[in-house]
Amino acid sequence: MQSTLHKIVVVGGGAGGLELATHLGKRLGLKRLALPTLVDGSPTHIWKPLLHEVATGSLNTGEDELNYFSHGHATGYEFQFGWMNGLDVAKKVIKLAPISVDDFDGKGSRVIAPPREVPYDTLVLAVGGVSNSFGTPGVDEHCVKLDAPKDAEFLRKRILSQALSVSMGTSPQPKLRIGIVGGGATGVELAAEIHHTICTLRSYGANLFEEQLQITIMEGGPRILGGGDPSLSTFATKELKKRRIDVRTSCFIKAVTPTGFLLQDGTLLEKDIRIWTAGIKAPDWLSTLGLKTNKFNQILTDGELAVGNSGAVFALGDCAAVPFQKVGEKPKNSKGPPPVMTPLFLPATAQVAHQQAEWLASKLEARLTSKTCPPFTFKPQGMLVSLGEGKAVGSLAAIVGPQRDYYVQGRGAKLLYSSLYRMHQAVLYGWTRAGLLFIGDKLRHVALPQLKLH
Repeated sequence: MQSTLHKIVVVGGGAGGLELATHLGKRLGLKRLALPTLVDGSPTHIWKPLLHEVATGSLNTGEDELNYFSHGHATGYEFQFGWMNGLDVAKKVIKLAPISVDDFDGKGSRVIAPPREVPYDTLVLAVGGVSNSFGTPGVDEHCVKLDAPKDAEFLRKRILSQALSVSMGTSPQPKLRIGIVGGGATGVELAAEIHHTICTLRSYGANLFEEQLQITIMEGGPRILGGGDPSLSTFATKELKKRRIDVRTSCFIKAVTPTGFLLQDGTLLEKDIRIWTAGIKAPDWLSTLGLKTNKFNQILTDGELAVGNSGAVFALGDCAAVPFQKVGEKPKNSKGPPPVMTPLFLPATAQVAHQQAEWLASKLEARLTSKTCPPFTFKPQGMLVSLGEGKAVGSLAAIVGPQRDYYVQGRGAKLLYSSLYRMHQAVLYGWTRAGLLFIGDKLRHVALPQLKLH
């Protein structure tokens, strides 16, 4: 028997989508005021800002993954397992592709879920983003990206096997040469964690020295961490260089080859492991749904995350282009022609998705309970970037206010950085369970090896 409850379908179980489904489940689903449904093609969630730790073995996905089926049962939302591949706005249904898995004998695959249609009254698209190669030749063929847990696991195995090959003397090169394109938070954090991993392997007895590790960060802008204050970039650059990490700014990639990076000046920078973390865009298939998108495939919304005028479709997170300010707006009572209006859009960050999810949950709850909800306002909360080895760097607008920013570095910043994940867990599990998970992580850290080597 089909439910008559208002159907809210959230597509995408990343940070924003999962937090939204969790809020809706607790506020509406458990009270039978609506039927929230989360749709994702993976059965589990891991916080995307932690993928650099998965890629270096610092984080075991088996211990930190959240299962959507069990979490939805406990929290009040349903979970539909499948990848969205179509949308019919007139019929108010999304279309899911069939799900296939490899047979246990490894000789083929079988379909475990057929193509389906999922009806909705309200639809929220929160499918996240992927790396943007900007049309650079060879990126897809010769680079590893860090868009999903499977990418991180693949990279972890590549780094480990190459490191052991160098350690055992079976590698054609006596050095571990790694190139990372992109000097944003992901690229910087990944470089620092790789260095920490190699030093840890050395402490485990591997015949591998710091001098044999050659990590290069290639950033097209004038400095790394370009989204933050220059002081953050300066501190991070000094810390990376202390660890023999080569930081190249204003460095443009012409093409990627099977052996390295062809730079704009014609130089070939040879690298055995090539990683692309530059840029971000929404998945290509979003541009096929019939919704308005920009050149990065992001869905265009208004300032309150609504898509079009129907009031039934919303988008949030990295897959949405959400305006938040206009530059050059004409002051009231001023004379003369109006200035040119230049729209700005919210950045593709976890804190943006978090705030959008929290607000949209309140907005949808208010619509169903005849309450009011204030307009969405993004409140910048600074930047925190992990530098490995118990260090981080960041700005703390969230603590002292955006008008009086304060910068922190070293171990204090690392403690604050770690708290971001705990806050995410608190949204998903509540503070009590989040505290228990924190204690469990500390106990595992004492009892188990620092790195996942299998």
